[in-house]
Amino acid sequence: MLRKLVLSLVVFLPYFGFAHHSTNANFTQEIISVEGLIERVRYQNPHTSILIKTDQAGDDGAFWLVESGAKTTLDRAGVSMEKLQIGSRVIAEGRKGRRQNTMYLRKIVFADGSEFVPQPELN
Repeated sequence: MLRKLVLSLVVFLPYFGFAHHSTNANFTQEIISVEGLIERVRYQNPHTSILIKTDQAGDDGAFWLVESGAKTTLDRAGVSMEKLQIGSRVIAEGRKGRRQNTMYLRKIVFADGSEFVPQPELN
């Protein structure tokens, strides 16, 4: 019996390392917003991330890492890599991260006034 248990652990334990994390583990319930220019975009699965350089008063150009849903979620909602152009001015609103200068995206407002809400069912 013990031998079967050990064998099962050896076989299946590596798969547990690939488990997906909850956003609650990394982000608080506090809603914040950040305005600035898109510096870099990582448009991929399982999460897209956007690096925003702020230019708010007294900020001295801090960088914010904004995490969002999967690339496929963004594609289905009509937000492509072309919409997330480097240098575009945006306002990102989301759940404040537990790490400094991080957030989980709830809404992004583009310079033309258009908005994108990646997961409306979670807002």
